[in-house]
Amino acid sequence: MPTPRAFGDPDLTPDDFSSFSKQEIDADTAAKGLEQLEAIPPARSTTPMDLSAVLGTDATQKIQSSGKITFHSVGDTGGIHNPEFQFAVADALAKDTASFFYHLGDVVYYFGQEQYYFEQFYDPYRNYNAPVFAIPGNHDAVVFTGENARSLDAFRANFCASQPGRTKDSQGAVRTTMDQPGVYFTLNAPFVKIIGLYSNTSEGSTEGVIAGPKVGNVQLDFLKQQLDAAKAERDRGEWRALIIATHHPPFTGSPSHVPSPTMLNQIDQACTAAAIQPDLHLSGHAHLYERYTRTVGDKQIPYLVAGMGGFYNLLGLKPVNQRPTPPKFPASGTDASGKPLRLEVYNYNTFGFLRVTVSPASIIGEFVTVDQSSGKTGIGDSFTLNLKTNTVAKGGSSGATPSKAAGGASAKRKPSGGKPAKRGPKK
Repeated sequence: MPTPRAFGDPDLTPDDFSSFSKQEIDADTAAKGLEQLEAIPPARSTTPMDLSAVLGTDATQKIQSSGKITFHSVGDTGGIHNPEFQFAVADALAKDTASFFYHLGDVVYYFGQEQYYFEQFYDPYRNYNAPVFAIPGNHDAVVFTGENARSLDAFRANFCASQPGRTKDSQGAVRTTMDQPGVYFTLNAPFVKIIGLYSNTSEGSTEGVIAGPKVGNVQLDFLKQQLDAAKAERDRGEWRALIIATHHPPFTGSPSHVPSPTMLNQIDQACTAAAIQPDLHLSGHAHLYERYTRTVGDKQIPYLVAGMGGFYNLLGLKPVNQRPTPPKFPASGTDASGKPLRLEVYNYNTFGFLRVTVSPASIIGEFVTVDQSSGKTGIGDSFTLNLKTNTVAKGGSSGATPSKAAGGASAKRKPSGGKPAKRGPKK
């Protein structure tokens, strides 16, 4: 008999950073990753995953009837060295209201090993009573010299299982594995379609890769197929906002990460061929928050970099022309393909997450900031994309209030700034 899905687990014991061993916290920092691209695992299916198959028909019908859907998104969450940052963000997520969490990659540092999934995934999000979908980041996929596991083995076991179930990685946590059809997949939900792509193992100084001679074109073919299907749906009057998600960002001013113009060009070509452009692009990888507005034809598209989900090292922004501090923003220019590009907002010293609300009329994006000592949240940025005029304006509110995650699990943990209580031994 299939294992019933389960999400939040408010009955686990409180946070306990002090019981982590040095190896667990360091997460093999001394190991050297192989500097190579890895093969893209084939998907079980290219049929979109429907949110109703995860939440149930009644829940998705309620979302449809409400006229909007809210979801969370952020990447680079793995809590190593200073796990209190990840736990603070996770606690804030659990108290917020959303239908699901879409993770932008780098779930587990440094090599995505199964032994770290409890400390960096199941334990921090045990009070998050909603589904968690994910695309892999480079740290979820990279392997190191002498490692026996294959690239993405642990990620696939926890996010791409053939059906929901239990895994020893969860160490008894209630959350069941996710059954995404692959490391690249499409999620269909009321009002929104998210096409998630795996951008491989490239570290900070090299671009993300979704297709090419070393990894093949199966994922690019998938993207073209999904864009054609999205266009056909719209032509039939079946409207959803279109979001593309990659771990590596098309644009970033991070001092330790580079943009990925080749990846973006491949996405652009596929979108042009299908005669449909994304309404929003989500990415992580760079450990900061950035919001760009890119103009394609007469359409303004927000490009968000959200890599501030808990990894301890927030990295600042590159100085321009060797000046010690960045210039004032917003800053306008053009991208590598000559399209107008404007950096609207950046924040490189605050942890947090995205709250995204989609309706037939608009996408409202909010960067929810989290104070790691007090647990207090605020709004670091907000914008509204008008889906009728394809224009972006600063400001807007989803109307969401800090409360319970979808499903109703209440977060009762000790605030991350306090002295953590003891947790039972690893199983």
